[in-house]
Amino acid sequence: MGTDDYINYLCAVGYNTSAISQLVGQATARPIITPSILDVNLHSITIPNLRKSITLTRSVTNVGPVNSTYKAQIDPPPGINVSVKPDTLVFNSTVKTISFTVAVSTTYQVNTAYFSEA
Repeated sequence: MGTDDYINYLCAVGYNTSAISQLVGQATARPIITPSILDVNLHSITIPNLRKSITLTRSVTNVGPVNSTYKAQIDPPPGINVSVKPDTLVFNSTVKTISFTVAVSTTYQVNTAYFSEA
């Protein structure tokens, strides 16, 4: 995450301009449209209310060995469908950052909380 990602995150969770400027250490303007927490390039995904299909975009920078390959492994909770595209990220000396999408949907008509079947 870069500084802009952190600023968008702070805006999305409700921090005001004054508080963000103090945290950043310089005068900072909030985006004109407050970003959704879903649009912030965080390493984790939190979907506060899954009522319809949602597609998120994330970008990742490789900090491992130069020639690295990472494959998505998904174990969603019951009733939740998750797909990642591309499902394999291949980094090399020229490809250091890759964007991917995560599509999430539910088969439930109402989702009020996560649950796990034992």
